[in-house]
Amino acid sequence: MSLRGKTVRILVSEPFEWSHGNLFGTIEDDRGGKSLKVRLTKEIEGKKLTSDLMALKPRYKEETFKPLLQNYSVAVVVALIAEDTENFDYTIIGSVTVD
Repeated sequence: MSLRGKTVRILVSEPFEWSHGNLFGTIEDDRGGKSLKVRLTKEIEGKKLTSDLMALKPRYKEETFKPLLQNYSVAVVVALIAEDTENFDYTIIGSVTVD
């Protein structure tokens, strides 16, 4: 079962000075359970770029996104990414849940 199209909430735990609060978005791409591409409901301004796209990867090596299908959260490392380029910004640590 694919996670594509599901809405998610990202709770940011690091960086501590994060001022954007919780992030909300829709999963655009479930890359084989190894990473997610999420389109946020609003743009985030980073140090290098401004975007509404984020790439999420499980924080721990053996973790997958399968628990999201059962309404559990997954610890993640998140990067703000630019559309159709290799540019990225902000490494965020937090957790993601299906909203």
